[in-house]
Amino acid sequence: MHRLTGRAAAEAAGMASSPGARAGSLFPHCANPRCATGWMHLWRSRRVPGFEGRWACSAECMGELVAAAVRREMDGGDAISPPHPHRMPMGLMLVEQGGITPAQLREALEGQQRAAEQTGETVRLGEWLVRSGVLGEPALMRALSAQWNCPVFPLASYRPEEVAGAMPRFLSEAFGALPVRAAAGRVLYVAFSGRIDRSLSYALERMTGMRVAAGLARDSEFAGAQAGFLGTPAPATRFLEAASSWVLVRAITERIESKRPVEARLARIHDTYWLRLWRRAADGPGLPAPGAVEDLLATVGNSGKSTG
Repeated sequence: MHRLTGRAAAEAAGMASSPGARAGSLFPHCANPRCATGWMHLWRSRRVPGFEGRWACSAECMGELVAAAVRREMDGGDAISPPHPHRMPMGLMLVEQGGITPAQLREALEGQQRAAEQTGETVRLGEWLVRSGVLGEPALMRALSAQWNCPVFPLASYRPEEVAGAMPRFLSEAFGALPVRAAAGRVLYVAFSGRIDRSLSYALERMTGMRVAAGLARDSEFAGAQAGFLGTPAPATRFLEAASSWVLVRAITERIESKRPVEARLARIHDTYWLRLWRRAADGPGLPAPGAVEDLLATVGNSGKSTG
């Protein structure tokens, strides 16, 4: 589970209000600190689009807000939530718990290395031990739960339609993640296969305004449950490969200005930028219906921070 603190908590709290809540204020103030229109913006006939709980009086000012958000994501990124905190290696964890012997660990590591040299693919040690019959899946899950200090979520009665609007299907496939349940519109339970991706957990908190409780799921249950999630109606998703950060800013700004959402938010998961647009104001806390939002997933070819 990842908790927001300091500036990130304040920012998330500001964005957690119902999308579109600020768009209907009587005299909205342009959020661009460099806006030069002054009081003239009161005569502009626009109440939308909104971006991260704020309003911009023109496309130019919206571009400034987007550029600042892209800089924020480039400067923060995975440093906000380190993806590889120190933890005991799986092999040592299993030996310590009595799941395998030191001799079985050595044999498994040697077999794992030989298979990698022959096929060019690396199989996780735990998966290798289960495949070879040395270790049962329950014992592996106990070790993984201790290694990651997280619960194991059962998926036998999984209902994917209840969380269909949680995130783009591509993110589920790319990061081995599955939204499991939204509790009272406040907590989103997310199951991962094999390892927890803190970067994705943080992005989901930013997008949903909900606290994310991350855990693991058995591989024997995860594949079937994920297939069910991938088969449910999903938010419309577009993909973009931007040549530079400036191209990304321009593309996001144009998307927001053309779609005119009541709210839009941006987050980064490793090298992927996720823009979500709300077509209408939310009825209350919780996940949106798939048809109420649409997503843009983008990567940047040029890693240079050139957004000004």
